[in-house]
Order: sequence, then structure tokens, then C-alpha cells
Amino acid sequence: MKTFKNLKKIKNRDEYIKISELNYGNIFLEIIGQNEEIIRLLPTEIINLNLENKFTDIRGLTKSGKIVIIEGHTEILREPDFGRYYTYFQDTFCDYSKNIKFIIACLSEGNNLKRATTDENICFKPLVIELKNIDGSKYLKRLRDKFKQQVELNHKDCGLLVHLPLFKLPITEEEYVREICEYIKECDCIPEEEKNRIIPAMYLNIEHYIDSEFEQEKLLEAINVLKYCENALDRTIRLAREDEAKKVTDKVTQEVTDKVTQEVTDQVTENFACNLLRDNHDVDYVHEMTGLSISRINELKANL
Repeated sequence: MKTFKNLKKIKNRDEYIKISELNYGNIFLEIIGQNEEIIRLLPTEIINLNLENKFTDIRGLTKSGKIVIIEGHTEILREPDFGRYYTYFQDTFCDYSKNIKFIIACLSEGNNLKRATTDENICFKPLVIELKNIDGSKYLKRLRDKFKQQVELNHKDCGLLVHLPLFKLPITEEEYVREICEYIKECDCIPEEEKNRIIPAMYLNIEHYIDSEFEQEKLLEAINVLKYCENALDRTIRLAREDEAKKVTDKVTQEVTDKVTQEVTDQVTENFACNLLRDNHDVDYVHEMTGLSISRINELKANL
């Protein structure tokens, strides 16, 4: 089992939040009461005029035409952090859209939840969510019932499984990790495609919450972690992005059979393309960001 030592270690739980939202961002939005659905992930790299490379955690285009940004934050949210997030918001405002929903997902408690900055006609008022204030008891019961009844977990269930250690639970995170690992070992309730998302997340939880290296190795062996994390966490992030892209593609393919829904999706994409064109982005860039054909983009540009 010494091969477990080759797996990448991550101490910063911001990374865990990022991986959770890459895979299950829409489930997180539902849990926190946001009526939005991400239909396309956007590049997370921000390059400003000073040529400073910055990276957001998650940026996505929603079905309603908004841009959603989700940032994970481990410590107490302080002014320098708030200032950094404001620059992310400001640059996204300039590059993409004036309709941005910025969410800061905090693992810490005691944050100032009502923050706002207005500068140069840009109003930055993020939604600050303290994850430990979210009661995960009913979600834990839902998972336990499904595992005990040997009912296959759906995509939402799997998203809850990954998110629950971040929420308030009636058991400790350590107890949760042990319990879920036992379910994974003994039950065949998780679809194989979901295991590519769940097992790497559980690896991070084992590494973070279980102190004993001996117990860590036993749990990692129990969930067959090497099959899903053979190239460490870099592979996990890549798989998360590929799975998200596949999910979006599958969703669009399914919606082809529903003309009304397809027209809504197309309209959202075209509205987004128009916003980019109004901001003087070239046709090739708009094609890359939206997937629209060059000819259709030129038509939209001519009609602006």
C-alpha cells in the first residue's frame, strides 16, 4: 500500500470546495436557494492590463444569462480577501457581463455576511455563505436510507455526499468519512461514472479528517482509491472538468428533443455572444467562448 504515498496531499480546503463545485455546482446552488443553473463553465484565468494572472475557483454561464462566480474561502473573510474578490468581480464585469452573481462559500464562521462596494458604477455585493450554518441532517438521512435500502444514488445524491462534510452534521466529519467509506465498500449504490467524482473527493476527506496513517491506508484501500486517483489530484481536476463538459453536452443533446427548451438555451448563448461583441471582442474569441458558428456570430454582429 505504499503507492498511496504518491498521491498528492492538499491541506487547503479551498481546493476541496473548488472540486466539489466543478462536479456538483448546480446542486450547491440549489442547496443555498439560488434559482440558477450553470450550463457552461467559463475560463477561470483572469489577465488584466497589468498582466497579472489571477484565477477564480468557478465561473459559469447560467441558463438565465447570468455569470455565476463561486469562491471557496477557508479562513475568516478579511478586507484583503474581500478586495481580491472585488477585482475578480470587476474584471469579470468588464470582460463578460454586467449581470454577475458572486458567491463566497466560507468554511469559517463569524464572517461579515453583508458586504458591498460601489466603484465606477460597479456595485459588488457578494452572497457570503457560511457552510457550517447549512444543516445537513436531512441530507445525511436521505443518503443513509438509500444506502441501507440498496437504492442507486442519483446525481443529486452524489453531490450531497461530496458536500456534506462541509455542512453542519449530527456527527463529526471523521465519523462521516468512516461511515461513507463503509457504504462505498459494502454497497453497490454509486454509478461508476459518479465514482470518478466521489472517490477522489473521499480521498481528500480521508487525508484531511483521519489522523492515523494506518487507518487512512485502510480506508483508501476499502474504497479502491488507486483506480480513481492513480495520477493523483491533477487527474481529479481534469476529470471534473471533462465530466462537467460531458454533462453539459449530454444535457444539450437531450434538449434537442424539446424544442422550447432548446430555443431558450440558444437564446441565452446568443445573448451572451452579443454581450461579448458589444464589449469589442473579436469573432474568433466569441466563437471560442460560446461555440456558435462564425457565420451566426457575424449575423449577430451585423444586427447590433
